[in-house]
Amino acid sequence: MNNKPKTKLLTISLLCCGRADTTERCLKSLMPIREAIDSEIQVVDTGCSPDTRAIIEKYADEVFEFKWCNDFAKARNFQLDQANGKMFLFIDDDEWFLDTKYIISFFKRPDCVTYNIGGYFQRNYLDFEGKEYNDIEVVRMCTVTPETRFIGMVHEYIEPSYGNAMFMDAQAGHFGYVYTSDEDNVAHSMRNIPLLQEMIDEDPNNFRWPYQIAQEYKSIHDYEKLYEVCKDGFERASIYNAEEENENIRYRGSFICGMAIALHELGRHDELIDLYNMQAQKPTILQLPLAFLAYYAATIFFKDRNNEECIRAGEYYLKSYEKVGKDRALMFVQGGLFASEAFTSTKLNMIYCFLMTLGLEKDDYSALTRYYRKISWNDRVVRLNRGFMSEIITKASEIGYKKELRDVFNKFFTNNGFRNLIESMIERASVVMSPEELEKIAQAFKTTAGEQEIRLFVDIRLMEKEFNGIETWDSYRELIDNLSQYADMTITFQQKHDSWLLEEGDEEPLADATMLGQGLQQFMELADRDYAAALKTLKNLFGLRNRMNNALSELSRLYQERIKLFTARDADPDKFNEMYRLEESVLTQIAELDAAGRTDEAVATYKQLVEILQNTFGVDTLHI
Repeated sequence: MNNKPKTKLLTISLLCCGRADTTERCLKSLMPIREAIDSEIQVVDTGCSPDTRAIIEKYADEVFEFKWCNDFAKARNFQLDQANGKMFLFIDDDEWFLDTKYIISFFKRPDCVTYNIGGYFQRNYLDFEGKEYNDIEVVRMCTVTPETRFIGMVHEYIEPSYGNAMFMDAQAGHFGYVYTSDEDNVAHSMRNIPLLQEMIDEDPNNFRWPYQIAQEYKSIHDYEKLYEVCKDGFERASIYNAEEENENIRYRGSFICGMAIALHELGRHDELIDLYNMQAQKPTILQLPLAFLAYYAATIFFKDRNNEECIRAGEYYLKSYEKVGKDRALMFVQGGLFASEAFTSTKLNMIYCFLMTLGLEKDDYSALTRYYRKISWNDRVVRLNRGFMSEIITKASEIGYKKELRDVFNKFFTNNGFRNLIESMIERASVVMSPEELEKIAQAFKTTAGEQEIRLFVDIRLMEKEFNGIETWDSYRELIDNLSQYADMTITFQQKHDSWLLEEGDEEPLADATMLGQGLQQFMELADRDYAAALKTLKNLFGLRNRMNNALSELSRLYQERIKLFTARDADPDKFNEMYRLEESVLTQIAELDAAGRTDEAVATYKQLVEILQNTFGVDTLHI
């Protein structure tokens, strides 16, 4: 219980037992607040290393020691009892504020002390590069009164939690839910689950603990347990109690969203659709969690080709986004565990893709025009539905240039990732497309930023189709000339591909066709001067582009015949030249016989010629 005289406006506090580097990053991020506001930094040492303790003492106004007892609420209450501030703001030692200007602005307001509860947004990164993240509201601020206390051995919360609330528009970065291995992830949850289960047993009517244990089961992918916990929680929270209804309706939303996640991951799609239909017809949850269910329903409807139901669910989802998703206050009121993730950019993108795809299938471009601009093209990571990608490419192969398609294709030439994605999808489609269809795809990109690159890309695929359609080649020189043209085209494409959107130091991997083109050029440089090296180079080219393997096999066959001739020529030039002239003479005779209608004699003469050449040099012709 804190009865201390309040000598500061704000106490900033953290529990600390972590790594020195993350702790220092956290403390450094607090310095702008400390300098701008009448405040203090207090650190509670729960078992720091000497290195971490030394860093703490560089930044903290006061350091206290607390013997860790597997109870976060006890540690937080000890932390709270030391506070000299009227207001209390706490942060974990593995977090750091990305920007403190909104926090400073709030605590400079004369009325800041009238808000007795609040917090900021924890930015939970989903990868170590920080490319993807979810922002969630975390309650990390309160007024300091004798009644203020924390409850819960883990996932602790502040009481009392009523009155004026303020969520500051500030983000604290957090890598705490990104693990180097599944074992670390499981170990973290298995530390929390027994504590949460103990609290459930002690306080079975407190929905907060099954709410939190559900999060742990999702984290370790135990979807059976997730479903059981959320189903039980949903059913108990559905028992109407007028005094508790406002709180229970929010818990119902989180529990039913957890059920949806579990059913989706377990492949129990019929049950998920039944759950959605039940709530869509007679909702017992708020609009935000119902939109969450609508997303999963639309995903199943799209996969099952239940198009009209997909459209209805998708449109409800987007209507809910306009009403709730763009209103931070409503998101907070209706949100909570799982439900708050209803309108992530990935989920929105998927719904846009579903509706655009179904429109294209009916030759209706209105959805495409309406939604393609809404896709979060500028996010660091953007996920698009492959069904949409396939459909838009198929449509381009059917009709060629169309402004509505062109406008979308132009978006794919705003960064490397999009450009590589559209080319990989065209690559896959090209295997079964006719030359005419591929030509229309090239036309569809006219006037886009990628027009020239796609033209080269398609021309390479067209040339590969030509190669693939030829079973045997009669002439080594003809084949080499064509492969030389192919190699030049692949390298020109790569130069075009690499000439834009790459920052200094970026390395774009070579396309398979380009690696083959470079290998062919290397082979041609070696072919007439180092037979062994040329054959080794040629061998290594197989498999780079499977559709070119037949041409490479023919090249190998004709080149080995060429080696035999060169070896024979070098061993006995006079004999070789004599036979070369003889072949030319006999070929002339065969042509004359054939022209005179004496085809049988021409064929017999040709067979005799081949037999002589095979017996002498082991080849069918010296004119390779």
